[in-house]
Formats: sequence, C-alpha cells, structure tokens
Amino acid sequence: MELTEEMRYRLCYLTLRLAIDQKLERDWSKGECEGVLAFLDLMSGTHLTDEQKPGDGRQYVSQREKLEDFLDAEYGEEVLAVVLRAINELF
Repeated sequence: MELTEEMRYRLCYLTLRLAIDQKLERDWSKGECEGVLAFLDLMSGTHLTDEQKPGDGRQYVSQREKLEDFLDAEYGEEVLAVVLRAINELF
C-alpha cells in the first residue's frame, strides 16, 4: 500500500496513541502517568489530566480496541500487524 504524506502522519499519530494507551494500562496503578496524560491532552486537544489522575480508585479506560479497529479499517491488517509489533518491541 502506497501511503500519502497525510496517511503517514495519521499512522504515526495512531501508533503513538496506541503506545500511550499501552503505557497507561501498564503503569496506571503506579501513579506515574501525569506527564503522559498531559501529552495526550496536548495531542487530542482535551483537558482530562486533572480529571483522570490515578488514585481514588480511578481506572484508565483503554482505547486500544477502538484504535486497532480504525487502523485495520484505514490501513489494513498488514499495517496493523507492523504497528502492534513495533509497539510491543518498544514496551
């Protein structure tokens, strides 16, 4: 599949979102996520950092399935497999 420049940027964005999701799922209970949440706010244009801080029984709600489904639909199964393999090697 030949990717346009816009598709490559979008792929990088979605890959980073999946990597952040994996980090948050893994480290949420350790309380080491405020910087990651702040960066996610910056990326997505939200202001959830203060509302979603770990503690007080709060849980992180994963977006992984939604992001993977979107990647599969937009780029195909082969690209999704490459993205997931890269994320697993990073973490």
